[in-house]
Amino acid sequence: MRNGNYNQTLNAGAQKTQSRRNLMSWLLTAPALIWLILFFLVPYFIVVIYSFLTPDIYDVQFEFSLEAYRQALNLQYLSTFFQSFRLAALTTLLCILLGFPVAYYIARAKDKVKNTLLVFIIIPFWTNLIIRIFSWRIFLSYNGVLNDLLMRSGLINQPLEIMRTDLAVLLVMVYVYLPYMILPLYSVLEKLDFTLLHAAMDLGANEIKAFFRITLPLAAEGIFAGSLLVFIPALGAYLIPQLVGNQRSLYLGQVITYKIKNIPRNWPMASALSLTLLVFVAILLVALFALYKRSKKLRRV
Repeated sequence: MRNGNYNQTLNAGAQKTQSRRNLMSWLLTAPALIWLILFFLVPYFIVVIYSFLTPDIYDVQFEFSLEAYRQALNLQYLSTFFQSFRLAALTTLLCILLGFPVAYYIARAKDKVKNTLLVFIIIPFWTNLIIRIFSWRIFLSYNGVLNDLLMRSGLINQPLEIMRTDLAVLLVMVYVYLPYMILPLYSVLEKLDFTLLHAAMDLGANEIKAFFRITLPLAAEGIFAGSLLVFIPALGAYLIPQLVGNQRSLYLGQVITYKIKNIPRNWPMASALSLTLLVFVAILLVALFALYKRSKKLRRV
């Protein structure tokens, strides 16, 4: 009887302790939850409502309509989706190809060199994004620094038209989002046990085979995280295409902005395009996460 009462007392004390911890967890997360509800869920709820309304010249008419979604599935806007997807995919791929060697070198460097290189990676965040984009405009312009260097070196006879092209958009996108790929890759590679590479080479594998069989699979989490951080904002990018791109090839972020600010305004159309983009990204993320989980299970087997 005494043992039973003692166990009941212990269980009651454990339950009280657990309830206190749960209460403290809710109290600690409450500010973030309130912030997300007020400034993320509520605006998106308003966007959902607006997507089913009828556009007016300056505002909307509160009449139910599916016309915005019919237009969003039009071939014209589907080509805009494809162009934005292609830009985001190319940006992500180039960031992986450029960022992986940099992250790998930083991870294997000495502590003093490592800290210095990390500071260089973070320095661009200290400058406003618009200033950085305008610096690229000066660098890539017809009479800019790049054309001047190429002409002085004798590689070209007349300046190249780089500004206001898709190439200029891609270059600036990679520049802006490259740190978002390097930092997650570095955080994973820095924890990698590099003695595994020496062990693989001792067992007969060359450097290339050891990289693809050991380093690359172990860095998959960093590649996945970095790809998300680059691909999602690049898919809906507006500022970079607007400042260095051209009006002949509009991206989705530009189309949504024009639907909101140009007269006649079409807020339902902008809302429908935004929600279509959100659904597309959500489906893509679920599919990628499922593939990642499956590949992880196969590697364990």
